[in-house]
Amino acid sequence: MKNQNKKNIYVVGGSGLLGKSIINALDNKENNIINLDIKKFGNNFSFFDCTKLKSLKKNINTQFLKHGFPNILINCSYPIVGNWSKNNFENLNLQNTKSNIEAHLLSYTIIANEFAKKMVSKNIKGKIILLSSIYGFLAQNSNNYKKTNMRENVTYTLIKSGIIGLIKQMAFFYGKRGLEVNSVSPGAVLGHVKGSNKKQNKKFISQYSNNTALKRLAKPEEVANLIKFLSSNECSYITGQNIIIDGGYSSI
Repeated sequence: MKNQNKKNIYVVGGSGLLGKSIINALDNKENNIINLDIKKFGNNFSFFDCTKLKSLKKNINTQFLKHGFPNILINCSYPIVGNWSKNNFENLNLQNTKSNIEAHLLSYTIIANEFAKKMVSKNIKGKIILLSSIYGFLAQNSNNYKKTNMRENVTYTLIKSGIIGLIKQMAFFYGKRGLEVNSVSPGAVLGHVKGSNKKQNKKFISQYSNNTALKRLAKPEEVANLIKFLSSNECSYITGQNIIIDGGYSSI
């Protein structure tokens, strides 16, 4: 085990759009930042595939043996399988939906619970922060997608609303054991479209921005800074909460 005097912060999905910003925000002398992902990023990286549910618990414990016991878990992974772009009402397919819920929501559940159990077994007063979305509690406004190739994604809504429910139940169950469990729900973040290397359509950016109070999309580092606060010692009495960061989108 390495750097045992420092906090071990595991970032699942640390090579993605938000993950990179989170690691950059957290990377300091007080922490060991461990990136678990399928693509390499950062100095302390381990290959980790969230979609392999049958071997997930074993793989998690392998990471504990390699990197040390966790103090903080941040899961910003976005695992998808099959044809992600076809998860709309018109093309909804049972197997495609089922597979994506298993890969995303079930992996979040298994990972969070395994980390929580390990923290409790070692009497670690730790933190768990999961990435949800405003679409976990709001309908996706189809007007934002007019004249673009983007569509609503019902599977995404099922997954992200499930994550919000998960953190509330975990916070109640593990609170007496000293764990803080929260989720962060960003609005649209400036970057590429999931399942594609393409950046968001300019029409979508304009239409979505007009529905926010700040008239723009979030920057990845803005979401990362919120997560940095939730993982800090300054934040010690917030748990079971879904923290919204959407530029006022949900307040209008």
